[in-house]
Amino acid sequence: MSEVFETASDAAGCLERRHGKPAWNWVYYDAHGDPAGLILRWDGPEGKQIRPVSRRLEGGWVIGGMPEPRPLYELPTLLARTDETVYVTEGEKAADAGSWMGLLATTSPHGAASAGKTDWRPLAGRDVVILPDNDEPGRRYAQAVVSILQRLSPPPRVRIVELPGLPPKGDLFDWVDACPAEGFAARGRELEALVRTAKVLPSAGAGAAGTSIVPVLQCFADVVPSSIRWLWPGRMPLGRITLLVGRPGEGKSFLTTDLAARISRGRPWPDGVEGVEGSVIFICAEDDPSDTLRPRLEAHGADLSKVHLLQGVRRTGADGRCFEAPFTLADTRTLESCLQSHPDCRLIVVDPIGSYLGSGTDSYRDSEVRAVLDPVTRLSDLYGPAVLVVAHRRKDAGTTHADDLALGSRAFTGVARSVWHLTRDRQNKKRRLLLPGKNNLAEEGQGLAFTIEGTPAAIRWESEPVDLSANEALAAEGVAERSESDSPVRRSTREWLRELLLAGPVSVPDVRREAQQAGFCWRTVQRVKSEMAVRSIRTCQVGPWLWKLADN
Repeated sequence: MSEVFETASDAAGCLERRHGKPAWNWVYYDAHGDPAGLILRWDGPEGKQIRPVSRRLEGGWVIGGMPEPRPLYELPTLLARTDETVYVTEGEKAADAGSWMGLLATTSPHGAASAGKTDWRPLAGRDVVILPDNDEPGRRYAQAVVSILQRLSPPPRVRIVELPGLPPKGDLFDWVDACPAEGFAARGRELEALVRTAKVLPSAGAGAAGTSIVPVLQCFADVVPSSIRWLWPGRMPLGRITLLVGRPGEGKSFLTTDLAARISRGRPWPDGVEGVEGSVIFICAEDDPSDTLRPRLEAHGADLSKVHLLQGVRRTGADGRCFEAPFTLADTRTLESCLQSHPDCRLIVVDPIGSYLGSGTDSYRDSEVRAVLDPVTRLSDLYGPAVLVVAHRRKDAGTTHADDLALGSRAFTGVARSVWHLTRDRQNKKRRLLLPGKNNLAEEGQGLAFTIEGTPAAIRWESEPVDLSANEALAAEGVAERSESDSPVRRSTREWLRELLLAGPVSVPDVRREAQQAGFCWRTVQRVKSEMAVRSIRTCQVGPWLWKLADN
C-alpha cells in the first residue's frame, strides 16, 4: 500500500529526497479549484524522469497517478475563459509555453497514452486547436484527442496545426525557444496565421446540432470529511487567507513581526496556546528591511535564519540580460517556487495587499480581486502555510459592520476565512486592540490587547482577553466621533471653513495659512473638511490642490 502524506508538499519532498530538486513541476486542479495532482520532472543525462503525486478521494496525498477521470491542466482557467480558443499540447511544458504567448493552453496528465483517462467535457462546443509534437507518438496523441472531442455534445470545432520547422520530437516550447529574438508576441501572430488557414475537422455527427450543458456534480456521500488545520488555533487557519485590517500607524507591522518571531522559534501564541515552528515569508512594500523589519524581528527574538523577504523577481530579457522586476501575487509560479524551496513555511505575510495586486487589477472590482487571490488560496492549500493579508482601513465607510472597512473590494473579506481588526483603545491610545471580525471556520474568538514598549520597541501582550468584537468597537467609535464632531471647537471650525470657501476654491497652502492666522488646529480643519461637502480639485495636472464647497 502506498504511503499516505498529509500534504502534496510532503509527498513531493519524499520524491526530492530520492531524486533531488526537480527541474519542472506542475499542479493540476479540479473543477472546484482544489489541488488534485502534482507532476514533477527531472532532466538528466539519461533523459527525463516524471513522477506524479495525487490527492486520494479518502483524504491525504500519495505518490502515483490521479484517479480517473483526470482533470485537464489549468482547468479553473478553462472554465473561467469560456469564450477563448483552447490550444491542446502534449505535455505541461508545451502548455506553459502557450500561456506565455497569451494563449489559453491545456493538456492531459500522465503522458500521451493517457488521453482517454481525462475528462475532456470542458471543451465541448468550443474552438480547439491541437498542436502535435513532431513525432509519431505526438501525432497519435493528437488523433486520440480528436476522437474524444468529436464524441462530446456539442462537439467542439477542432483544428490540427503542425508547427513548421520543429526538430524531431519538438513541441510548442521548442518552436518558441528556437526564435527568442522574435519574442512571444511575434510567434503568437505567426501561430494565429497558421490557425486561420487550418481547416476545421469534420464532426463525427453525434450531438452536432443544438447545444448541451453538462453539469459537474459531486455526491456528498463521496466527500471525505477532514478537519481544519490551524496555525494559531481558532484565529489563523493553515492553507487559507486571514485578513488583518487597520489604519496606518496602529502597529500592524509590529504585530506581523511578533507573529513571525514566534513561528521561527516555535514559541506559544499570545493567548498561551502552543505554537508551531517553521519559516516565514514576508512580502512587504512599506517597511524597509534594514531599518525597520530586521530590528523589529530582533526585538521580538526571531530566528532570522527562518524569516525571508520576497523582494522581487529576476527575469531574463530578450537580449539575454538579467533584470529584477517587481513581484505581484499574479506571479504564482514565483510564489510556488518560494514554497518549494522552503517546505517548512508556516506563514506568508502580504503587507499591504494593495501593493501586490498588479497594476492591471482594480482593487474595487470583486472579480478582479478574486482572480488574484483565489490562486494564492489554492497554493496555500497545496503547500500548507497560512496567508496573512494586511489591508488598510477606509477613512469613512458609513457602516456599522467592521469588515466593510477593509479598503477596496468586499472580495478581500469574502475570500478570507478569518478577519481581524487592529485599532487603538479610545480610552488609552498606547493600548492596541486586536478584535475579531468574521470567522468562517471557528467560533468568534475573544480579542486581545497589547502595548508597544521598550528600546528597541516590541509588543507586550496582556494576559487577559478583551471581551469586545470589532463591530462593538466600531459602534463605540461612531458614538465618540459624533460627540466629538458636535464640540464647540468643531462647530466654530466648520463655520470658519465654510465662510472661507464661499467666495470660491482656495488652494490647500492658503487654507492652511489662513487657519494658522485664525488660530485653528490644522488637524481639526482636515477632520472638519471630511465631514463637510468639501471637494479637493485641480484646475490643471501640475497645479496645486484646491478645496471647493460641493454646493458652491
